[in-house]
Amino acid sequence: MKRLFFVLILILTVNVVTEAQKLDEFPTLNITDWIKGKPGDIGKWGDGKVYVIDLWGTWCLPCIKNIPELTNLQKKYGKQGLVVVGYSWEEATKLKKFVQDMGDKMQYVLVNDSEEKTLKYLAEEKEAVEGFPYAFVIDRKGRVVWQGAPQDGLEDVLGKLFSQK
Repeated sequence: MKRLFFVLILILTVNVVTEAQKLDEFPTLNITDWIKGKPGDIGKWGDGKVYVIDLWGTWCLPCIKNIPELTNLQKKYGKQGLVVVGYSWEEATKLKKFVQDMGDKMQYVLVNDSEEKTLKYLAEEKEAVEGFPYAFVIDRKGRVVWQGAPQDGLEDVLGKLFSQK
C-alpha cells in the first residue's frame, strides 16, 4: 500500500505537465468486496448499458464532494441504462461504515478492490489516471468515450450519450 501511495503521488506530480493516456477499452474490474450493490449490477462492458467508473477514496475531499452529483446522475439516467460504479481500494470495513454514514446521499454501486489490481493496471501500466476523483465513461458498445475528473464534463458527456438514439 505504501508503494502504491508513493506511485500515485508521483503520478499526480508528473501529470502536472503531462496528460493521462487515453484508454480505448476498460479492463474488467477486480472486485474483492461488494460494498453497495450486488453481483449482476455490473455486466460485461458492451452489454447495452452506459457505465461511469468513478475512482475515489474516503480521504479525498473532492471525491466526497462528487458523491451527491453521481447519485443525481444515477437517478436521472438510471432508467435509460446508466450504471454508476464507485471503485475504491480501501479497507472494506472502512468503506461500509462510510457508506452507512452517507445514507441516501450515495445511491449507486460501490465496489472494493483490496488487492488494488485494477488501480495498478490503470495507474501504473496504462498511466491512465491523472488524480482523484477520476472517472471513465464506457458507452453501450463497451468503448471508453470519456475520462477525467467528474467535475470537468461528466454530466455533459452523459447528456450527449443519452440524447442519442
